[in-house]
Amino acid sequence: WNMGSPIKVDVEKRQTKALNMPIDKEIYYDFKVKCKKNGLPLNIVVETFMNQYANGRYNLSEKSILKFKDSVSTKDTDVFNIMFEKNIYNRFKDVVKDNGFYIRHVVYAFVEDYAYSDLTLEFVRNKKTK
Repeated sequence: WNMGSPIKVDVEKRQTKALNMPIDKEIYYDFKVKCKKNGLPLNIVVETFMNQYANGRYNLSEKSILKFKDSVSTKDTDVFNIMFEKNIYNRFKDVVKDNGFYIRHVVYAFVEDYAYSDLTLEFVRNKKTK
């Protein structure tokens, strides 16, 4: 019996990016409740959305995005602070800017959409082969 034997682990470090922005407290709370109800971490839900949006597989109307342009400053807010995989965030950022929007407005519109709609996001797990 040898409890001190080393364990070899193949670990790949992910480069991450943080997104910090004010968000309506009520919408953010409802979003967190929905994520918990679905058994999904917040960052995975938002990262999946970012990936799908960047790949043209998730659409938000211009109206739903632009309605958040001025609304955050007039509401009771919380801080949306989540880490994402950097390459997914960068592709998302490029598509958002190419579409003429701001990242915070698109994320805000998604958070509201997810919190109050019956959505199904497509999750794909990476399976590492030997």
